[in-house]
Amino acid sequence: MKINGKKIEGSNVEICVIPRGEGKEPIVFRCQAVLDIEPFDQLCPAPKPPIILRPGGKRITDTENSKYKFQLGQHNAKRMGYLILKSLEATEGLEWETISLSDPDTWNNYEKELKDSGFSNIEIMRIINTCMAANCLDEARLERAREDFLASQSGSNGQSYTPSDEPLSIQSGEPASASELSRRESKKTGT
Repeated sequence: MKINGKKIEGSNVEICVIPRGEGKEPIVFRCQAVLDIEPFDQLCPAPKPPIILRPGGKRITDTENSKYKFQLGQHNAKRMGYLILKSLEATEGLEWETISLSDPDTWNNYEKELKDSGFSNIEIMRIINTCMAANCLDEARLERAREDFLASQSGSNGQSYTPSDEPLSIQSGEPASASELSRRESKKTGT
């Protein structure tokens, strides 16, 4: 695929740098978007809710079944573990001691291994959040990308970006007031 003659290739990569104190080299994790979840589905198929036979021979799926809900929770935790491990595969030289990507029962050992390696809970959350950032788009990132794009367009093709191009609502979904639009314009012009 190409856009404007430029080939689109490579997935999103986010960098997570964990400082290690004065005189020590920081630890750098590369977190890459996981483009194919099919290997997970093959190794760890989703649980199926039980079927209940009702009077008259009517069959229904029991999605409220406690055993099914428990299995679904375990499946979702394994999916999260798989996503994090596959995302962290982009980190050169990273080796796990108790994890094998071919064994779903080991996937959630990543937190224990990180903790055993000296990472604090906050550092572990930063690593996990960076993996999630590589694999998703949140509204703040989309807005930043839009602003960068519009800023690049205002100087490059002679067209300018005006406040009338702004959406007439703010993030809360309520109509933007004149003072909000004025604040946005001041922010853009630097006044």
